[in-house]
Amino acid sequence: MKTRKKLLTAVSSLAIAAMVLLTGCGGTAQSEVPEVNETGVITLSVNPEIKIEYDKDGLVTGITGANDDGKAIVEAYPDYIGKECRTVLAELIAEINEAGYFVDDIDGHEKNIVIQLEPGSIMPSEDFLTVISDSTREAVKNLKLGSGIVTIDDDDYDQSYAKEGQPSRYITLAKAQEIALAQAGVSAKDAVFEDKEFDHDDGTPVFELEFKAGGVEYEYDVHAVTGKVIKAQHEKIKTPSSSAGSAASSSSAQKPATSGGTGGAAYQDTDYGPGNDGVTDYNNTDYGPNNDGVTDYHYTDYNSGNSASGGVSSNHGGGDSGYDNGDSGYDD
Repeated sequence: MKTRKKLLTAVSSLAIAAMVLLTGCGGTAQSEVPEVNETGVITLSVNPEIKIEYDKDGLVTGITGANDDGKAIVEAYPDYIGKECRTVLAELIAEINEAGYFVDDIDGHEKNIVIQLEPGSIMPSEDFLTVISDSTREAVKNLKLGSGIVTIDDDDYDQSYAKEGQPSRYITLAKAQEIALAQAGVSAKDAVFEDKEFDHDDGTPVFELEFKAGGVEYEYDVHAVTGKVIKAQHEKIKTPSSSAGSAASSSSAQKPATSGGTGGAAYQDTDYGPGNDGVTDYNNTDYGPNNDGVTDYHYTDYNSGNSASGGVSSNHGGGDSGYDNGDSGYDD
């Protein structure tokens, strides 16, 4: 009897254990404990893109180049394990500057630096992103660079693009606009966005943005994942008054000059005087009351008794002063 009772007790225990195991595998009796991520990743983007992995204490465990330029920077920077994120970021920016990536600007402005906290990353402290952002800004100042710092955190991802419970990797339109304005050096209160599109340009997810500010029109493309500005241009807006002025100037420049008193100034008519006919005869240098339109360069008789037909100058001594015979006008 005792043996049977022990057997029943053992069977019951096994059954209970089986129920617990089954419940744990897929039942509803046991509450699911969400997995806690104790690591995180920060992506640094200038032109080189570098991923910085860190632990729950904010200490770096690894870095990886996300593009060719980033890989080159990582190869030149081997000493990073165990350092704080803010220290590694500052040193990487110094390496990027040394490699000359800040020389080229974007649309007339120095490249901004994007610090992106990847979705699901642990925050070692509440002010973790602020601390590393301030540290990066100080490093930029020490290097005498004019780059701004743009941060992307968990609140800057558009969850409407999340799939199957995974966090979205696409930034919001508002963040893309903020990044474009920061790169253009334009205040948000001065900007008017006229066109905003999300598109996959040759497989690359981008926000295509057009905005105006201060009489200038801007066209910027912002990468929807990394937040990098990948295209930027601007041009001054032509106002109706300036266009009309240009048209009037062009019209007046092409309008042929006319003679007479109507239709404006005749810039090509240089025939002045009471007998002008609107055509200038530059060969007519015969001036005076007896001019006949033909200049006689041998006629040098300027005295009051000159003869218009003879062309011979009579001096007071009666000598012939015509230049052809060499008479100087002074009698011996």
